[in-house]
Amino acid sequence: MKSLKSLWQRADRRLWVLSILVGFGLTWLVNVLPFIDKVARFVIFYLVIYGAFAIWTGLALTKEPRCWRAFIFPVSFLVAAYLFGPRYSLYFAPAYLAIAYLAWSMARTKKNN
Repeated sequence: MKSLKSLWQRADRRLWVLSILVGFGLTWLVNVLPFIDKVARFVIFYLVIYGAFAIWTGLALTKEPRCWRAFIFPVSFLVAAYLFGPRYSLYFAPAYLAIAYLAWSMARTKKNN
């Protein structure tokens, strides 16, 4: 119990909360609202907003030696996309993970040089 409490204290709560809100909450909202067009959903949300959030996730983890927390956003997005979204949106989750990892590794490389 004590180790779980210390893990939660060390965890970046902002990253957890934002990743779950954007990954699950915003994905649910975008797919449920009837006035959001499919093209706007794809371009504005799936490419621009989620892509930028994946980059921010990678950059927020630059001080971490391992980037396992980069999985939080893609997994929460994957769950919401599976439950509420179109089937083609499932392929974006690995892409967001790759983008977050790329941003993390590039920032760490730049920091080490």
